[in-house]
Amino acid sequence: TAGVSGQVSHLSTQRLFGKPGYMDPIITQDGQASVLTDGYALGITLLVALTGRGAVGLLNACDYALEEPDTADGIAAADAGWSAAQAEVLVRLVVGLAYERKRK
Repeated sequence: TAGVSGQVSHLSTQRLFGKPGYMDPIITQDGQASVLTDGYALGITLLVALTGRGAVGLLNACDYALEEPDTADGIAAADAGWSAAQAEVLVRLVVGLAYERKRK
């Protein structure tokens, strides 16, 4: 849909493409892609980088740390070298990008 400035605000397609675990549930339920759904994928990507785990089911697996970001170092991959402060920053980003919508 084009807005007043002529820029596209979202794109609707008949076919959905995406990797399991990275696709925002909004896309799979409503077929609507937007910058918000791109943000969800970015949040999952950050969580994968932090934990070293696969994307499928990762939000649920990390529920506690996402509810309490100051415990994020507990989910960080041991061999990745994340400091507690870095882990907390990443988790706070994930909460804003992907986790808040999961809770609604």
